[in-house]
Amino acid sequence: MSRSRLAFVVVGGALFLLAYGWLMLTGHTEIVPSSDPGAPGITLWSAFVPALAAIVLAVLVPPKSEPPLPLQELPRARLVRETQVLVAAAVLMGIAAPFAEGLLYQGAKVVFLLIVPLVAFRLIRGGEPKARAIPKPVTWLAPLPAVVAWFVLSQLGPLAPPPLPAELPDMVTLVVLSLLTMLTASVLEEFFYRAWLQTRLEVLFGRWPAIIGSSLVFAFMHTTRIDPADPLLGIATIIAFQGVFGLLTGFLWSRYRNLWVPIFIHVVTNLIFVQMLLGALT
Repeated sequence: MSRSRLAFVVVGGALFLLAYGWLMLTGHTEIVPSSDPGAPGITLWSAFVPALAAIVLAVLVPPKSEPPLPLQELPRARLVRETQVLVAAAVLMGIAAPFAEGLLYQGAKVVFLLIVPLVAFRLIRGGEPKARAIPKPVTWLAPLPAVVAWFVLSQLGPLAPPPLPAELPDMVTLVVLSLLTMLTASVLEEFFYRAWLQTRLEVLFGRWPAIIGSSLVFAFMHTTRIDPADPLLGIATIIAFQGVFGLLTGFLWSRYRNLWVPIFIHVVTNLIFVQMLLGALT
């Protein structure tokens, strides 16, 4: 790893440590990961321990064969231009997020995280062949220990989210909102931040600079969590939760190249019916 890439990894890692340090020093040992009204808070341990356990297990359980790194065959100039567009689209999404609510927020995601990249990819490639950023999954069993450990630690036992609020929307509204969230967050965000952005960053800069960089860009999308009255608290919160979540899903994508793995984790995290089912069983 070159000195510049190592420096980026060190600085990026320091940002995560500073975020947790700031939250603990200021007494904010509980964070609210969602900006939805009435959303329950979780402890810093709940945000950190399941992700760390899953990453450690993923390190210990390698894939049967080394998964491919897609897009290596593309010209570097094309990769750079595509990456610039993706980063710009992600930044614009983060800027627009505080001004968009409900369906407008979902629509902004579709524009910045789907339409803009697809149009840009088509224009940039010109007459060159299409690029496949998502290879056909060939590794299914190796990620299971990491996924199971994350699920047990994050959804069951003392680190699980607190009970859902007593008042929830009617079932039709709940189903529609959950479906929109699943498509625009659990699926679309993994395509954009992991398969499209992180993969290109890996080719250009290496694994860990790409994982850390895409995780921080992913955290920036959640600017609705930043209160202008206390911006440092908001920034520390999104790094401590969404940023760490990005480290987890980014590492699993890089390790196994099976996009269904981070999508599954994202679905479990966002889908309210999972908490409703687990609550009924416990």
